[in-house]
Amino acid sequence: MNLIINARDAMPNGGTIEVTARNALVDMRNTLGLPPGDYVVLAVRDSGTGIPPEMLEQVAEPFFTTKDVGKGTGLGLSMVYGFARQSGGAIDIQSTVGEGTIVEIWLPRAEETKSGEDKAAAAPTSAAPEAAPSLRVLLVDDHDAVRLTTAGLLRDLGHEVETAESGPQMLDLLGRAPDDYDLVVTDYAMPLMSGGDMLETARKLRGDLPAIIISGYADTQAITTSLGDVVILTKPFTLEQMRSAIGSVTAAR
Repeated sequence: MNLIINARDAMPNGGTIEVTARNALVDMRNTLGLPPGDYVVLAVRDSGTGIPPEMLEQVAEPFFTTKDVGKGTGLGLSMVYGFARQSGGAIDIQSTVGEGTIVEIWLPRAEETKSGEDKAAAAPTSAAPEAAPSLRVLLVDDHDAVRLTTAGLLRDLGHEVETAESGPQMLDLLGRAPDDYDLVVTDYAMPLMSGGDMLETARKLRGDLPAIIISGYADTQAITTSLGDVVILTKPFTLEQMRSAIGSVTAAR
């Protein structure tokens, strides 16, 4: 998502973003300094403004950005770089000014094992989940890319979604129409007001409002102790885990 957001921002007049994946075999002689072996290459290509050659070596540095003040932190590409290196891979950036940029993430390919195939074959086929009723969800997250991704996931599950980028904005929306929402889904760690503080205030406006808190912290005891009947969803989560969390919190209500 960070790469796609960067690609979008590099095309102020529109353009095309292309996401591809391929297998690649790396030998001893490679320019990325990778150990020999099999890799998966995930690439994001745009047709945007491109990056000048003198800046290519800097773009993966933390806080380096070519965007205007207030338009970005400069952490997106450095996070991608860090993720790739920690995973035993690398990133490769090729860019031409006026034509666009392609960023490739090279990751070691996982080996297929016979035992894994046997387990997959032996696993019973689960029944398709029953269709859940469509809910009006108020989603709160201060990170643009994460908010966009989570909103898309909720819509894939069949729900209507309205978004807010901060606790105060969410409380303003809820205050105007407290009965219009069936569920709040919020990030926990946010500036201005945490997800927990926001929900405590929201419950004064609507005491029976179901809520899910998304947290990147492994220890969620403090959250559950202070807020009681909320479901904590730990990052990263899958679509099925979100579906289960929604079913759990709405059933409890």
